[in-house]
Amino acid sequence: MTTVVETSPATLRERCAELFDDELSPVLRRIGQHRTGAGPDEEDRALRAGVWAALAELGALAPAAGRTADDRVALADVAELMGAALYPSPYAGTVTAAAVAGPGVLAGITAGERTFAVAWHTEGTADPATPGPEWTHGPLSGERRFVAFASEVDELVVPVAAGVAFVPVDQPGVRFRRHDELGRGDLHAVTLGSAHARFVPADPAVLLAGARVRHAAYLAGLARGALELAVARLKDRTAFGGPLAKQQVLAHRVAALASRAAAVLAFARATARRPADDPGLPLAAAQALLLAAELARESAAESVHLHGAAGMTERHDVSLYYRRAAVDVPALGTPRQLRRHAGALLAAAHRRNPSHR
Repeated sequence: MTTVVETSPATLRERCAELFDDELSPVLRRIGQHRTGAGPDEEDRALRAGVWAALAELGALAPAAGRTADDRVALADVAELMGAALYPSPYAGTVTAAAVAGPGVLAGITAGERTFAVAWHTEGTADPATPGPEWTHGPLSGERRFVAFASEVDELVVPVAAGVAFVPVDQPGVRFRRHDELGRGDLHAVTLGSAHARFVPADPAVLLAGARVRHAAYLAGLARGALELAVARLKDRTAFGGPLAKQQVLAHRVAALASRAAAVLAFARATARRPADDPGLPLAAAQALLLAAELARESAAESVHLHGAAGMTERHDVSLYYRRAAVDVPALGTPRQLRRHAGALLAAAHRRNPSHR
């Protein structure tokens, strides 16, 4: 079993930052990029698994259940680092599962030995905030679309009306079909045909809020990673007798986006500190993700623009950020869905407290 190192949240971020350094990050974000259909090969899978084991040894999975405010902030920090490196992993689903997992399963998660994927979507346009079907026992059937790393995890987590269903993937009733999508990630359509599952009571809205906070941090990291490539490119490109980095207009555009990335991460970290029973958590999570979604798209597009026409070619990594932003941004709700959800939550809060305007 992997030995978990006890660390403080600040030290955890520092240690993980050393893992996702300038040498390893370019390798990680290229995993599976030149392959379609079958996904990453064995070498890429081994690399990804090695990093996952290193995260467990560093204690990055130890706060997975998010019991304390510091734990939840630490999880957001790790997500931000993964976003900056575009590290493909089942981290998001595993951490969400940990919030409702029993002690035995949680021990496996923190040791890096158990992984999970959350099947939020019944179809491509479905809003993850919409309540799932009624189900508490018996075989589980249906289809879930766009489930990240579904074929590589130990169990699926399927949100239902009053909790979640844990579905082991190694059974005849579970089938996968990998999507060949723009970001070249590991998204699958999952078909459940009378699959064995176990019901765990939970509040799906709270689970979604926590997942949205971490996804907001991930997208803030994605924006930061794209902008770092833009800065490096501006230092290399020359025009009008000097590097483009000295052009104030361009420097100000990058600086403005970098400031927004820092602000979004700060908002996500502050939201992560809220307890699960805070009635304002779902609203703040939707707002944080909306801000992060817009930022990620704008930062990736701006970084491509600053690279010039070459930015859309395979030769430059900035194109990876652009493609991943297009796929990752709507993973837990499109901007339109997030606005609608936030509006509904604001209206509900006003009805509860009509004097607060």
